[in-house]
Amino acid sequence: MILCISEEFEEIRGELLSRGYKLINSLDNENCDAILCDLKNGGLVKLTDQQSSFKVNGKLIIDIGSKNVDDIEYILNNKMYNSLI
Repeated sequence: MILCISEEFEEIRGELLSRGYKLINSLDNENCDAILCDLKNGGLVKLTDQQSSFKVNGKLIIDIGSKNVDDIEYILNNKMYNSLI
């Protein structure tokens, strides 16, 4: 599975790499299965050139602001998230 995640999340990136995920840093000219970002801090904008537009059709977007790697992996494996739980 290919994940797009900013380089600023070093600890999470290291954990995901050790679990076998392929990581990319940018949405520009890259294809990924899921986008991991901190939505409250403009995470999607940081992952792309602000001059270009990008499509997220079919991509899972995970707000990783308050999640650990186990939470992220659970969402990736189950393709769902319920903020009420």
